Amino acid sequence: MQYNTAVPFGTGFSMSNVSSQNNVNIKQSTVKPIESDVQYDDNIVKEILNSETDLRTYSADVEKTLVELENETIADYIKEADNISELHSQITASDQVLERLEGMLCAFQADLSNICQEILSLQELSASLNIRLKNKQSIQTEMSEFIDDIIIPESVINYIVNAPVSEKEFMEQLYILDHKISFVKEQSFREAKSCLDVVEILNNLKSKAILKIRDYILKKIYSCRKPMTNYSIVQNALLKNKFFFKFLATHERDIAREIQSEYIETMSKVYYSYFKEYISKLSKLIYPDLPDRDDLMGADQSNKNRTSSIFALKTTNTLKQRSNVFALGNRESLLNEDLESALIVPHVAIKSETNYSLENIFRSIQYAFVDNACREYLFLSEFFMTNSKLSNELFNSIYNKTLGLLHKNIDDQFQSSYDAIALFTCLHIIYRYRMISLKRNVVVLNSYWERVVKTIWPQFEKVFLLHIESIKLCDLNKMATVDTRPHYITRRYAEFSAAIMIINDTFPDERVSNLLIILQNEVVNLILRMSTQFSKPKEQFIFIINNYDIILGVLLERKKEDSNEAEMMREQLNKKIIGFVDEMLYPHFGSMITFIKECDGLIDRNETEALKKYEQKVGDLIRGFNLNWRKSLEQVSRDIMASFTNFKNGNNIQQIALTQFVQYYHKFQKIVGQTPFKNNPARSELINIHQLMVEVKKYKNNF
Repeated sequence: MQYNTAVPFGTGFSMSNVSSQNNVNIKQSTVKPIESDVQYDDNIVKEILNSETDLRTYSADVEKTLVELENETIADYIKEADNISELHSQITASDQVLERLEGMLCAFQADLSNICQEILSLQELSASLNIRLKNKQSIQTEMSEFIDDIIIPESVINYIVNAPVSEKEFMEQLYILDHKISFVKEQSFREAKSCLDVVEILNNLKSKAILKIRDYILKKIYSCRKPMTNYSIVQNALLKNKFFFKFLATHERDIAREIQSEYIETMSKVYYSYFKEYISKLSKLIYPDLPDRDDLMGADQSNKNRTSSIFALKTTNTLKQRSNVFALGNRESLLNEDLESALIVPHVAIKSETNYSLENIFRSIQYAFVDNACREYLFLSEFFMTNSKLSNELFNSIYNKTLGLLHKNIDDQFQSSYDAIALFTCLHIIYRYRMISLKRNVVVLNSYWERVVKTIWPQFEKVFLLHIESIKLCDLNKMATVDTRPHYITRRYAEFSAAIMIINDTFPDERVSNLLIILQNEVVNLILRMSTQFSKPKEQFIFIINNYDIILGVLLERKKEDSNEAEMMREQLNKKIIGFVDEMLYPHFGSMITFIKECDGLIDRNETEALKKYEQKVGDLIRGFNLNWRKSLEQVSRDIMASFTNFKNGNNIQQIALTQFVQYYHKFQKIVGQTPFKNNPARSELINIHQLMVEVKKYKNNF
């Protein structure tokens, strides 16, 4: 019996549950396994071959040894048979345990595979549930909003049906009703069946709200037809509830058009009646004696016999309150602080017996118009929610008759007006009101302003040209005797030109500047023509200087130093003053002045021989000058101061005369020092220039 010594498990295998039951120790050291193939070491083989041992004997010994070993091994196996049997049983039991463990592990592996599949399924289910949750939440929100939008609260029904239109709660619920009507209408196009449940209630509420709003607005509009109604208060009340008209325009356009038509018709009559009565009452407050065609700048005031003339001597209370036709007076305030002042109240003015100038009446009417028109235009745009084109159409529908009335009044008033300053003031009032309307974004009034300017400007230009013509055609033979004082025509021109320039400053017009230049040239020509009535050159100079001086004085007083007119007049005045100074000095120092002028030219041309013929005159000139110069200087100074009505102007001319006198004497000294005269013994008698200056300075007390 042979046993296979190969063990089916490694020497390192252990089973805790098996070894705990049977602790069998196998002494493997006593068991020598039989090897089928014996490998011999080469050294042993060499050793055997080298020995003298018989191989057969040696083979027998080996065979014997092998048999003994085999027997011993068999004995060992027999001795350990029980242990081997027990080991075999343990190995079999271990195989069974391992087999069960392998089954358990395979089952566990199968369970793990199933769990992974379940986890994936759960993840997919979770994502699906999350999407469904979001969809449900979104639907819930939309459904909640839908329900909130479509349901009609009891408060809406209660306030729309029972509350007065003027209450705040009615307006709040009307907004809600408008939203719900629009919402249901939108959902109806989407065929939402729930709309059928509320559409009838909404229609009834809408009809009720429309009727109440219509009655309210029409009542407000009709209240404007009552006398003494302040329609601006009505407009403000309507603007506070401007959503009413929007509600009507959205849900019932026919009623909205009806209200719009009623408003236009009512306000058209209101404005026409107001301005017709206002213009009529103000027209009675205008001064009764306005300037006419005969009240021109060149008219002779001494021959005025007309009782209505503005130049006639009148002491009535009315004329005391009037401004002169050629003076600006307080009319400049109409273009500044009084431009937007309170309107003239007719019954107050009648009670106080107050009269007004044409430009004051005009300003009050135009300010009333621009104020009402701008407010009306802005009201139309805001309340009726119109664009600029439609707003212009509505405005013109309301104001057509009123504009015609205003144009007719302007035509009647200004076609017969000959007050150029008043006309020009009214023009600039229009320019300023136009700027106001543009700032208020009311462009629709531009055509009206242009029409008014086209009415006033031709009349202003006509009157201005009549003034120029009256100066040009002025007949000196028909005038009263002219003296050296400033002429009344010059005074008129000075005030008139200053007034026109002051008004023209803010909105410069080249046409006006050209007219002023033409007028100034004609006035200068008239002054020169009138100066010819004086036989003496001295009086001519005095007349011209006095007239030029008053013109320049008025222009400078009105702060027009930088104007072309003032500069031109200053140049003309300076030229005449120089001529007058020579005219005043010549009677006293004429021989010296003539000597200076003649010799000065010869010296410039270096004609020394020609100068010798004047050598004999030098002594007489020096002695004559020394004898009378103080007395002559005093006489010149006194005559100058007595010649001019304006003491400041007289002082200035005196200063120029004294300066000119010193310059002449200085030139005389220089000429006498030239070669032909420097050896003249009379030179020693010359008065020192410093001594002359000391005497001249005595007259500076008059400056």
